Amino acid sequence: MGKGKLLTVSVVLVVLLGAAVHAEDWKVGEKWVYKHEGPRPFSTASTKVNGDRTAEVIAIKGEGVNRQYVLKNVWGAEDQMPTTAYIDPNNMLHKLEIQYMGVMTLKPPVPTVWRLKQGEQKTLKATMEIAGLSIPIEYVAKRLKDETVTVPAGKFEKCQHVQIMISSQNETGQPVKHRQDYWYHPKVRNLVMDKVVTNYEGGTRYTATSTLRSHTIGD
Repeated sequence: MGKGKLLTVSVVLVVLLGAAVHAEDWKVGEKWVYKHEGPRPFSTASTKVNGDRTAEVIAIKGEGVNRQYVLKNVWGAEDQMPTTAYIDPNNMLHKLEIQYMGVMTLKPPVPTVWRLKQGEQKTLKATMEIAGLSIPIEYVAKRLKDETVTVPAGKFEKCQHVQIMISSQNETGQPVKHRQDYWYHPKVRNLVMDKVVTNYEGGTRYTATSTLRSHTIGD
């Protein structure tokens, strides 16, 4: 496994999950389906997503402080790198199992929902560890003004709008920044819309958007 490919994949997985979950009372079988437009974020412009993006709770493991929700994420019908995330009841992401690649751990765990007041900003520095490599990444998250968002699943008022600037490294080890905006609503216990600008300050910049099609509760 090349370090360049690993860096790209690591950023993809952590950042996407960083805005896509709310684990406090999920049920096994709970599922979110998103219409996706554009390439797969944090990858390359040629990485297409054919079909819907899905997230589904496939298991709940442990009890008390050790309780974790197991969330499977798939990007389209031809996704060659589906991931399985382990998230605690405080919405902290601890590790990811990456199909065909291995397990990635996060130190410290990364928030999957940024609990911020309007106008509040927080910075988090973390390390991603996989295959003997330690990769630094920095998040600067700010909650903007709440907004009403209309998506295929309907109209959602007062969605929490959070913008995250992500600083990491590209496949050559050079600094790179990405920007992610997400709109979260407690009614669906997850995001309603997600917009990512990959390589925000670079010449290969591109935008990808996911909008909620449906949300079903598990058992």
